[in-house]
Amino acid sequence: MHRRKVVITEHIDSAGLEILRRETELLYLPDAPGSTLATVIGDAEGIGVRLAPVTPELIAVAPNLRVIAKHGVGMDNIDVAAATARGIVVVNTPNANSVSVSEHILSLMLCLANHVCEADGDLKSGRFRTRAAYVGVELKGKTMGVVGLGRIGSETARKCGLGFGMRVIAHDPYVADEKFESTGSVRADTLGQLFEESDFVALCLPLDASTAGIIGARELSLMKSGSYFINTARGGLLDEAALYETLLANRIAGAAIDTFVEEPPPVDTPLLSLPNLIATPHVGGQTADAMRRMSTDMAEEIVRVLQDKRPLNSFNPEVKK
Repeated sequence: MHRRKVVITEHIDSAGLEILRRETELLYLPDAPGSTLATVIGDAEGIGVRLAPVTPELIAVAPNLRVIAKHGVGMDNIDVAAATARGIVVVNTPNANSVSVSEHILSLMLCLANHVCEADGDLKSGRFRTRAAYVGVELKGKTMGVVGLGRIGSETARKCGLGFGMRVIAHDPYVADEKFESTGSVRADTLGQLFEESDFVALCLPLDASTAGIIGARELSLMKSGSYFINTARGGLLDEAALYETLLANRIAGAAIDTFVEEPPPVDTPLLSLPNLIATPHVGGQTADAMRRMSTDMAEEIVRVLQDKRPLNSFNPEVKK
């Protein structure tokens, strides 16, 4: 029986590898994130990537390619249009990390509200300051603003409302009123309204042509002086220079960022010098649970397409298999 070749670049959980080894001829390249893809995918029928770019040039050197799978949700590293033009199915794993990312948002909110990172850094550096230096705020009764009410945004909205007793408002012009009701959130008709009313703002959007740079100086200027801004989605959604100026002038209380325009960010990135910023290295979805789900979901989608079955999470459903 012919076993179809699949190439996986970058590390994935072993559960997905077991599926692919059982069903395909697997070439696993965990230590070569994208750099060698062009030399090994000539006869591949499927590839799976995390952050490695899948360009039109790469697609062109793989005449047998039938499926491109994203280990994750955001598709900004895959040229979906080029794949679609070639009749290649593009799939992702949208259900795998929504819980983990939403929990990361909550952890950042708590750290900001209670000065956890600041207190930890001070104590470990020998600065035993008075407790009055770390007076925080409770989440209960505060307003949480969620920008984007997809899977992660919905998880975040529910947790903030039910778990912390927050008032939740959300902005997403593409979802019906029923989604707002089911997540316990109130619709904000404009971004401006959400930024004006919120004590915490979290971005839960994909990065595409319509959302690139959606948050800039104007939106940040609308925030309350004691409010906090959080981005665990994509760096390209945010004008980092505008956030730097906002935090430098202490116009808001603080911010937490898990994603940057350039990753890894240069060590001299201005934002990283600010004491009122918490930064994490794009780890919002990096739990053992989410990584296992992403790995198995990706592997199962690749196998479905190669077995001429309909994928569950096609990003270009116009390509029929």
